[in-house]
Amino acid sequence: MASIRTWLEGTKTGGMSLGLKHTKQVLERLNLSHNPKHILHVAGSNGKGTVCALMACGLTLARRSNVFFSSPHLIRVEERIRVDGKPVSAHRFDEAMNAVRSACETPPFVPLTFFEATYLAAMWVANDAGVEVVILETGLGGRLDATRSGPATASLVTAISAEHQDILGESIALIAREKAAIARPGCPILMRNPEEKTVEQAMLEEAQMAGQSELGEPQAPAAPHIVNIPNGTSVRTEALILATALFNEVGLPSEHLAAAFERVHWPARLQHVAEHSSNGHPFLLDAAHNPSGLQRVLPELEQHVRQAVEAGKGWTLVFGTSPQKNLASFCKPLIALATRYPPHQIVFTEPQGGRYSGVACQTLADLAWPFAATHLEPLPQKALKHLSSMAPSEVGLVISLGSLYLQGNILEALDLSSDEDLSLLSKHS
Repeated sequence: MASIRTWLEGTKTGGMSLGLKHTKQVLERLNLSHNPKHILHVAGSNGKGTVCALMACGLTLARRSNVFFSSPHLIRVEERIRVDGKPVSAHRFDEAMNAVRSACETPPFVPLTFFEATYLAAMWVANDAGVEVVILETGLGGRLDATRSGPATASLVTAISAEHQDILGESIALIAREKAAIARPGCPILMRNPEEKTVEQAMLEEAQMAGQSELGEPQAPAAPHIVNIPNGTSVRTEALILATALFNEVGLPSEHLAAAFERVHWPARLQHVAEHSSNGHPFLLDAAHNPSGLQRVLPELEQHVRQAVEAGKGWTLVFGTSPQKNLASFCKPLIALATRYPPHQIVFTEPQGGRYSGVACQTLADLAWPFAATHLEPLPQKALKHLSSMAPSEVGLVISLGSLYLQGNILEALDLSSDEDLSLLSKHS
């Protein structure tokens, strides 16, 4: 019999699958007996991971046991299941996955995707640990995402943007409907104010029709609440506002979220790496992997760039991305930033280990960048080696952007991939 890791790797051949039937079947076969007091389900185009990480960190500081399921992972699969902020141990992960495999191979056989299998493993770990709170981050959409196949006591929808339009719908309103469909009958669902009335109306209409018959749920209204976000709010502050609103709604202790805001370490999301941890150059890493995500984080990035320039250190851009629907449009605001504040150089590279091959370095370099000071290095590890051979005055602040997998490649190359490094309450900066 193949090892459990080989079996899990084999689930990738099934690709991506939206639908609840298979996940629901295996979830029932797992016969999980523990009912967490709260299962918080979060969907959205941008910011959902940040708000989930903040909630998990706040609960851990409050000594409320929790499991946080997220995807994708940066370096190793155990990151998808964090117990009290720390990646689950390899041994416990294998135990969970063996239980999932046994359940799906019980006749009649039920095929699973990689995402479905890891979600089910997270639910097994939560059951085995008897945690008080489970936090679920959707993978894609909401209505047909595997995380929708189980129960939730409350839901949250973060910022919505045009993404995966071939799957979720051509308009923002249709995409918003798919995400709002994580609502459960009679349960609270908080929604970040989308600032477009048609989109808000679509979400509210969806919440009035909560419940999916194939899951055995009655069709009945959820309890929707719109959360307003002031203009100019940073990504992390927005996450704090949303997390606080959700905790207050369900009666969880929100007073620890302020401390979590200061301490949370969400790897590769505006993550600072000091010179002593990166062989000579300070880094700022962010997984701005879609157009709206890049637009949202750009104001904060520009602040760091401006500070580095004004301090006389300057900056270097390391950039690699997965395929984009419109690559030129995606890169346009980044090109504008490089035009306003010319970096010492731009290093183009290609993310390794993702579902799709990264965009070729030459393809990125062929876009309308403002100058020719570029270096092409397909392997991220070699891109870092190139920078480490240069003096600090030739590099300055290194800002690494693009694919989440690229940031994982860089953290691994910097030897920042231990459980401590990947914990939400890491002691490392």
